[in-house]
Amino acid sequence: MFGVAAVLAGFSLVTALLAWSRWLAHRRLASAVHALMALAAGWGAVTLWPMLSNLESYQPAVRGQPIAELHFEQTGSRSYRAMLTRLPQGRIQVFEMTGDQWRLEARTLDWRGWVADLGMRPVLRLERLSARHTRPLAAGDPPASNFLLDAGEGEDVWAQARTRPEWTRHAIAGTVQGPWQNMAHAARFVVRLGTGRLEVEPANEAAAAAVAPTR
Repeated sequence: MFGVAAVLAGFSLVTALLAWSRWLAHRRLASAVHALMALAAGWGAVTLWPMLSNLESYQPAVRGQPIAELHFEQTGSRSYRAMLTRLPQGRIQVFEMTGDQWRLEARTLDWRGWVADLGMRPVLRLERLSARHTRPLAAGDPPASNFLLDAGEGEDVWAQARTRPEWTRHAIAGTVQGPWQNMAHAARFVVRLGTGRLEVEPANEAAAAAVAPTR
């Protein structure tokens, strides 16, 4: 994605050098034209870079494709160590979670209009890993965990697409989430992108025994 901004930056530099050479050759009109081209390309690169930087935190949204795997190890009566592996990148995050059940949420961006015509495909970003208690809390029990997974860098394209009219013509910003599922020792789950939601599948016997009804 950074290729477009890099090309614009390179074009801006080349045309700026051409503008200077034309100025030295006393070709004022040609120098002015090249200077304007350099400014326009430079403005485009500067404008696009923060957005492209933010989009680097997203991944292709392919329905049915695994996007994450979670593995739980019980560390206390209502506490677990959760290892989240992002697929297919293989990036791993580890969380100390408190609660009885977990749920994963993600942001989605779907393109429309000329942006889609340029070849931009739907993308998603894992957003939040949450837990909740399903049984009454005992004295001293900590609250359920809630983790923001990726804040991203640069300009928040998803937030812009939800709030600014000039963006809503080009992008549809949404959210998808999976069902609440029980945490259990040694349970391993695979998360896939479904239609309008995240689908959770048990990946071993411990997870299959822990699966809760979808709701």
